[in-house]
Amino acid sequence: MIEDIRYLIVFAKIAEIGSISKGAKAIGLSTATASQHLTKLEKNLGCALFYRNTRKITLTHDGEKLLETAKSILETYEQGINGLKKSSIIGNKKLNISIPAIFIHGYFMKYITDFMRDYPDLILNITCDDEKNDIVFENIDVAFRIGEPIDSSLKAKYLFKLPRSIVATKEFLKTYNEPQIPNDLETMKWIGLSMRPHSRLLKNNENGEEIKISYNPYICVNNVEASYQLAKLNAGLAAPPDYLSQNDILSGNIVRVLPQWELQPLNVYGIWPGNLPINSIAYSLINKIYSSFNDKNIQYHIYRDEN
Repeated sequence: MIEDIRYLIVFAKIAEIGSISKGAKAIGLSTATASQHLTKLEKNLGCALFYRNTRKITLTHDGEKLLETAKSILETYEQGINGLKKSSIIGNKKLNISIPAIFIHGYFMKYITDFMRDYPDLILNITCDDEKNDIVFENIDVAFRIGEPIDSSLKAKYLFKLPRSIVATKEFLKTYNEPQIPNDLETMKWIGLSMRPHSRLLKNNENGEEIKISYNPYICVNNVEASYQLAKLNAGLAAPPDYLSQNDILSGNIVRVLPQWELQPLNVYGIWPGNLPINSIAYSLINKIYSSFNDKNIQYHIYRDEN
């Protein structure tokens, strides 16, 4: 009896969509499994439910008579499952997330506020820190991080790319011979980031050649924006995200160093504990950020009121 209910749900979904393969996909089954369920239901009932040919399936007379009962079972099932998912998502009224401090400037914060409009009762706690927090110890539901994940005990989802460039002031560059190749940058003063390796991979825009350079920073900070501010004060080379430097480059306050060589962009990931349910509000936020950047084909750039 229990198996017949399962078979009836499969039958109703196939009849609704008009395809065994598409009906199977809609309820998370393989085509072969859905076909087996349908065959077993027909065997149990002692009648055929569909006429089949290579292009389509149509209900038999017996199939039409059974459809209303099957549709009722399917509707009850879907209402129950959807109701449970909705209550699980809405039931969590608090969410702790961690974001890089540099993301306070840009579209990322806009998409966070867009998400909050969909969940007006949600309380959101945001930690803004360029250092990588221990999300389990600090009770963080989701951490958004720049760079490849390193903790295999956590789950991760790629979200978008963060373009960046090596920049400096013209005044700083006057103290050196004009660099011709990436290796020339290794002997120049750098402002390093404590949470990033002191190396850079550059790719030639013309011939695709790649060169990795290493350097010893004479100033090291744990905040991307701080490193960029120091660069603007003639302290050395920095590699901030493009959205942070683009206005200064347009005004001439900052220049790209070796512009014919492209600095490898960084990937941004959502990171979360392995036991996070896929119907949780945290998972909804991860998908919101992913779709916001990818569906609209938006590169990460500055977002501000120009007035």
